[in-house]
Amino acid sequence: MKKIFIFSILLISIKSFSQQVIPMMSNEVKRGDTIYESVDKQPEYPGGINVFRKKFSEGIKSNKIIGKGFLSAEAQFVIGKDGFITDIRVKGENYSLNEEIRSALNRVAKTKWSPGEINGSPVRYKFRLPVKMNIQ
Repeated sequence: MKKIFIFSILLISIKSFSQQVIPMMSNEVKRGDTIYESVDKQPEYPGGINVFRKKFSEGIKSNKIIGKGFLSAEAQFVIGKDGFITDIRVKGENYSLNEEIRSALNRVAKTKWSPGEINGSPVRYKFRLPVKMNIQ
């Protein structure tokens, strides 16, 4: 009887201290909806990244930004498999700058990119765009 008691205590302790297996991907994420930050072939804006930066900066209306001095924010968006921008998010301390960045990206978002690729297949790609401005 004593051996059975010790064996059951041992089994209970093993079960309670064993590691829990957590799936790497949620069931909510459908296959092919993964967003990558590293790809074999980077997404490309028509004419190149400098053309994108120029059009983006032309879309910023600095007179709508409230504040003075050096302001910064980071925009993140997804370039989909179809080459269009989705899921625009802007993080920064100045709300008016964040909104102006979002508006400028929405205007530029109408242009189709060449999507990022892994093993020759288009994938969703997270693009990060740091923005720094000096408002006088």
